[in-house]
Amino acid sequence: MNYCHINGAIHPEKGYRTLCWEMVDKNIVFVGESSVYNVIKRHKLAKKWDEIGEQVGGGFVQPKGIHEQWHTDFSYIKIRGSFYYFVSILDGYSRRILNWRLCDTMEGINVEVLVTETKELYPEAEKVRLISDNGSQFISNDFKELLIVLEIGHTFTRANHPQSNGKLERFHRTLKTEHTRRSAYVDDDDARVRMALWLAYYNSERLHSALGYLTPDDVFYGRRDSRLAERREKLHTARINRQEYWQAQAVNP
Repeated sequence: MNYCHINGAIHPEKGYRTLCWEMVDKNIVFVGESSVYNVIKRHKLAKKWDEIGEQVGGGFVQPKGIHEQWHTDFSYIKIRGSFYYFVSILDGYSRRILNWRLCDTMEGINVEVLVTETKELYPEAEKVRLISDNGSQFISNDFKELLIVLEIGHTFTRANHPQSNGKLERFHRTLKTEHTRRSAYVDDDDARVRMALWLAYYNSERLHSALGYLTPDDVFYGRRDSRLAERREKLHTARINRQEYWQAQAVNP
């Protein structure tokens, strides 16, 4: 087994835990994390630094369910020599991207429309608190009044301390390293189409280490327990099959 190959694709950027559970989920091979690590270490393919988790500093009290904390911010995206502005809303509990826009400017109207659309998409979010920095878009009177109308609370991160919005900062890094910097967009419309496809993958397929190597959709839609039970069943069945195989080999070598 070569840890870099899943369904014929090479994935040297992925850690052994992610690869382990991807292979289990895709019914490729059913072994635990230690077995996968031992194989890649034997072949001298183990990652030295990428497996080290990012430090978690003191921050907001962590949410206990979806729609308790929404994170929002802008990030620069370069398309054919010009800068565009990606703005999104991330659910703090599931890490799911709830809504996003790719904008020509960082004007406040863009985030106002985004927040309004998101509240319309999720009317059940009744006690949500929006977390943002102190950018001019987020401290304007228009934005404050909009949040009052939508009944959304608002909390600012510490000035000059982007780690306070670390979940979204980490997502922006993932977006750029895994997608935008690898994509040669034709124009901004092409970027929107391809970003939408990648974001669908991020929400529904990409395993997230902070979620126990589940997807944001698994957590957002309450599938955590069933997905973990499914994995345990696969590993248990595989162990029994291996034991029966070796017992049969011992009897009939």
